[in-house]
Amino acid sequence: MSANKIVNKKVNWPSEAELKIVDRKLLKAKGSASLSSHSVPLDRFKYALCGEVVKYCVAHDLSQRDLAARLDVSESRISEIVRYRIDKLTVDRLIKYLGKLNPTLKLSVAS
Repeated sequence: MSANKIVNKKVNWPSEAELKIVDRKLLKAKGSASLSSHSVPLDRFKYALCGEVVKYCVAHDLSQRDLAARLDVSESRISEIVRYRIDKLTVDRLIKYLGKLNPTLKLSVAS
């Protein structure tokens, strides 16, 4: 295909109205939370524990619903974990969940 044919091809861009609809939907979207560079060690630890749950979920090809059933918790709790909503989670609860997923789990503290 020549360059002229590519340049002259009409592209269907979304209308302004369609873009506004998408913008409204994206404002309501719930993505994963991130840590700031000034996060305290407790928050970094909870974030890492959430990451371990997510790794397990991916490694075992589990949906959030499957993981909720396996841990006997609500799907909304799993959603908080996989979206790293550490403000809604405690370390002891996250460790309890990881212990259910991996009964041979061992924790250690490094400085």
